[in-house]
This record gives sequence, structure tokens and C-alpha cells, in this order.
Amino acid sequence: MKKIFYSILILFTLHSYAEKKYLLEGTIGKATIYMFFEDNSSPKETTIYDVRYFYKNSLKDIVLSGEKTENKYIFKFESNDKINEKFELSLTQNGNFDGFWTDAKGVKFAVSLKPFDKSGFLLKSKNNEFVKQFKQDTFDFLKASLIQFKSDSISIYKGKTIEWFSEKHCQAHYFRLGKGFSDAVKSKINPILNKYHYQNVLAQLSCTSNFDYNNGNNIEYSISIHYLDENLIGYYDFSAYDCGGAHPDFGGQGILLDLKSGKSYSIDDILAFDKSVGANQETNFDAFSKYRSAYFAPKVFALVNKKQHFKKPTSDDDGCDYTDLEFWNFPSWSFTEKGIEFTPIFFRAARSCEEPFLVSFDDLRKFKNTKFPYKL
Repeated sequence: MKKIFYSILILFTLHSYAEKKYLLEGTIGKATIYMFFEDNSSPKETTIYDVRYFYKNSLKDIVLSGEKTENKYIFKFESNDKINEKFELSLTQNGNFDGFWTDAKGVKFAVSLKPFDKSGFLLKSKNNEFVKQFKQDTFDFLKASLIQFKSDSISIYKGKTIEWFSEKHCQAHYFRLGKGFSDAVKSKINPILNKYHYQNVLAQLSCTSNFDYNNGNNIEYSISIHYLDENLIGYYDFSAYDCGGAHPDFGGQGILLDLKSGKSYSIDDILAFDKSVGANQETNFDAFSKYRSAYFAPKVFALVNKKQHFKKPTSDDDGCDYTDLEFWNFPSWSFTEKGIEFTPIFFRAARSCEEPFLVSFDDLRKFKNTKFPYKL
């Protein structure tokens, strides 16, 4: 009987301190804000991590540190040992949060927050395929519903118009296909480009920390179109990001889209150095990794080294070791007019070694994946 009682007591205790997620909307003074946090506190652990909120007119995340005592919450943003802003909130019986927000100068405004009402956002986003993919009670759904794109410039590539779009609240440009492309191609490809643009904007708006404000350009994006014919468009999406902490970083990915089907091709869709190329990274990583290390990396390195003639450094201070095949297992790549550029990926301390090396289509042609429907 005692065992049953203690089991019930443990289950009750776990339930009492189960994680609660709050997605809130409301005001600081007259300014509209949205807030999200997960309350997994207990009598022994009162800290609440990663409290995020943003102003409706900004959309940029502000990350707060939090603490809870009974039904009272204190959220703070601190920088250089100084409290820049603080929320003092109480959870009411009807599930709302009321209290005050105070800035570094002691200016205080009333705060009133209530559970997020998604009905208006559902109506606004009913025709937006990207926004509809989110669960309707998530921070990303809410924020994506408020993103606003605008056309700001055009460029010409091989006689066709590329229309560039910016976003009202941050720096994150992306392109869409314009004049010179058929309506069928634009209806297939532009929604895909739209999705990628949304993803970059959401990353930009959330790129911040709990000791530094987001200025809307913590990620420096660079989109470069490298290939275009009647079947394919290839471009490179590069980003250098500093979202707080001691280690800013950078990276890029090549994107190759089929203008007819909208399919995005991976490098393994394009090239096959062994029949085991088809291993899926997500469902069978061991087989995928084995193919990359046993076949892909040695052959890509050999193709690059055919022109580069790399030599192994004699010491750690002698420069970049491009002969280490490990750095060629998962390179970034870009499909260009002259061939495919491969960029080996190094460990963080040697990221300056990363540069693209071109392998011509002539050298790659015999390794074309038979499932890839176009000539190299």
C-alpha cells in the first residue's frame, strides 16, 4: 500500500511541476508585444531560461533571463552588469500576466499580457503556404505572419530578370524570378524561393542573445546566382553570423533547383562515385557517412588536387592541410557555369582555410549520377 501511495505522490509531484509553455500577446504601455517562454521551474529550481519577446513594430527577438517565485515572474535583460530592462509580472487566475516593465533609467510602464489569440493570424495567413506549415500555437507562426516583403531592385542574369526583395524589419535579401521566365516556371519556383527567404528572415530576427540586442543585421547574407539554363538555376546562399557568444561563424550552401519540377538537387543527386551513393543522411547516417569518407572525399580531393597539387604542411604553423580527406567529407558546393565549386569544411579554428575550388564539368562528366536528368 505504501508503494502505491508513494508512486501516486511522485506522479502528482511530476505533474505539478510539468513544463508549461506560454505564448502571449499584449502591451507595454501602448506598444504591442508578443512573448514566449517555457516554465519548467520547481521549488528547487526557480530559473526560467530563454524568455523571448518582440515588439510588433520590430519583430526582433529580445532574450531575457527569468526567475519565478510562486505566481510572480521577474524577467531581465542585462548587459555589462547593468539591467537594461525588467519585467515584474504576476500570473492571474484567468491565465493572464499583469505587472510592470522598467527600463535602465527607471521609467516604468504597465504590462498586460494574455494567451495569444490566433484567429486573426489564421485569417491573415490563409493563403500563405509557408506560414501554414507551422503549428498555430508557436512563436514562429506568430512572427512569420507579421513578416513583410517588398521588391527593391532588379538584376539581369543571362538576359532574364531577377527581382530582389527585402524585408521591412531586418536585413535579409532574397530573389524571385521575373521577366523572361514563363508563368509556369515562376509559379513553380517563386514559392520555393519565398520559403527560403522566410527561413532566412526568421533566422535573422531571432539571432540575438540575452546580453546583446538584435540590430536586424547580425547575420550578413550574400546570395549569388552562379548558373542558369532552360532546366536549372543554381545559386549560393552564404551567411556570416554573430548571434552572441565568443564564436561568430559563417557558412554557405549551394542550391540547385529544377525549373520544371521545383526539385532541389543535392550534390549526391548530381554525382555518384559509387553505387552506395543513395544512402539517406537522415535515415541511415552510418551508410551515408561511409560513402562520403570511402568514395566521395577521396575522389573530390583527387579531382581538385589535379590542378592544385596540395602538399601536406610540415607543421601546424605552415598553413592549411588540404590533404586531410576528413575536410572533404561534407564540403559545401556550388553549381556554376564552368563546373562545380567545392569548399572543404574545416574545424572552427581553421575556418579561414575554407575557399572554393572549381572542378570542371569535363572532369566531372563521367561521375554524373545516372538518375540526374541533365547533362553536365
